[in-house]
Amino acid sequence: NYAQTTTNRLKKKYDIDYEIVFAGQVGAQSVAAVLPEIENFSSYPTTIFIDKKGKVRKIHTGFSGPATGLFYEEFKIEFNELIDKLVSE
Repeated sequence: NYAQTTTNRLKKKYDIDYEIVFAGQVGAQSVAAVLPEIENFSSYPTTIFIDKKGKVRKIHTGFSGPATGLFYEEFKIEFNELIDKLVSE
């Protein structure tokens, strides 16, 4: 199925060893069906950072790719710092 294939490809490409939830394709109705706890979902991609206790620590929406220069570099630093912090807790 599309969701399984997509998440498996992503996990393999980036060597991800944590759970990924595929909440559907573009359209808030799809997200609401999979993650009813998320209010006011606005766009893809959305990353929900959950700590080891199951608490949502941050929700990040959007993507600043390499073409955005400094924004991309800042995003990578912040993303990696948050992941390192959550993993070390």
